[in-house]
Amino acid sequence: MNFKRKLWWAQHKEQIFRIYAITLTLVLVILGIIYFSYSKFSSSNEMTMYETTVEPFIKNDYFIASYIDGEWSDSIPGKDDGYEVDKIVCDNGATGTWDNDKWAITIENATKKIKCSVFFKEKIQFNFDYTGTEQVFTVPKTGTYKIEVWGAQGGAFSNEASGGAGGYSSGILNLNLNEDIYINVGSTDLKKCNDIGNGSYCEGGYNGGGTSQDATKEQWGAGGGATHAATISGLLSNLNNDKDKILIVAGGGGGAYSGLNGASGGGFQGNNGADRTDGSEFKKAHGGTQVAAGTGYKIGGFGYGGSCGVSSGMNCSGGGAGFYGGAGAYGINGAGGSGYIGNTLLTDKTMYCYNCTESSEESTKTVSITCAEETPTENCAKKGNGYARITYIG
Repeated sequence: MNFKRKLWWAQHKEQIFRIYAITLTLVLVILGIIYFSYSKFSSSNEMTMYETTVEPFIKNDYFIASYIDGEWSDSIPGKDDGYEVDKIVCDNGATGTWDNDKWAITIENATKKIKCSVFFKEKIQFNFDYTGTEQVFTVPKTGTYKIEVWGAQGGAFSNEASGGAGGYSSGILNLNLNEDIYINVGSTDLKKCNDIGNGSYCEGGYNGGGTSQDATKEQWGAGGGATHAATISGLLSNLNNDKDKILIVAGGGGGAYSGLNGASGGGFQGNNGADRTDGSEFKKAHGGTQVAAGTGYKIGGFGYGGSCGVSSGMNCSGGGAGFYGGAGAYGINGAGGSGYIGNTLLTDKTMYCYNCTESSEESTKTVSITCAEETPTENCAKKGNGYARITYIG
């Protein structure tokens, strides 16, 4: 009997090995298909962290699939590669949200063996809110971009009056891959006020807003900061010798005076403050222009508004910052700072400002408007802090 088995094995062993090999190959192929259908991010890659509100991430329990522009990918784009999450689709009742700061997914209502598909799309819009520090935009791909900046509103202490609205400037320019654009977004900074014994003073908005002083505890506002973008780092006031590196500026509004609104900023010339009617030697504040700061009680300069200091003992409103700043004023409202679109790299460029003087010249084109919004709105002046936006066109 043993002899017959050995004979049969000798006659059929090659066929048996072939069947085993085919079976093993099929099993491996099936396992490979399953694995790659539920492709996981590597937990050792710091750009692909996992978070879950249910339990710590357990390898092989949650499957994450990556799709870039609709195509499956075995990796995810880097945080600075010019992509954003379009949507996340999870099965078995789970939901996924994306944390842009950590560049990670958070899974809620998760059960074992769920799958979440993360769909990435090319990012075309980059937004810059006020942060109090310089921000850098690194160009993700060579092409044409629209750049928009809004200056900050001037300050005020009560609802009796408002600071002058910040201006809006926009233009089109060509940018190269990995080129850096430096952005400083102006602020209103209403809360930076200090008691100096004989009154108080309030610091002007970030990026050049002029300080105000209140010697009699009345209501005097500081100037709003400018928003600008340049190919060189630095606050606007530090770029006086590098004006050719400045791409675009939106002026800030002037500070309010008691029940009188501050003058608006932006455009080729910031708005002037109100006329004095009491015969005082101190005249109204004038807005900044394309070549000089506005005249008045406290004169500003390139990139900053007229500032009252901290011990002048005067009731003084601050001037708005801009390409050139508006003046601060004694006993009346502050003036607005000017915008700027004169860089020859910009095309299709225009400045908009609230109830301001218009210009039809290409390098100073200014349109007067009557809208001012807290939400950054195209062709509209700005309330509150400034803003900047860069949009890829193609």
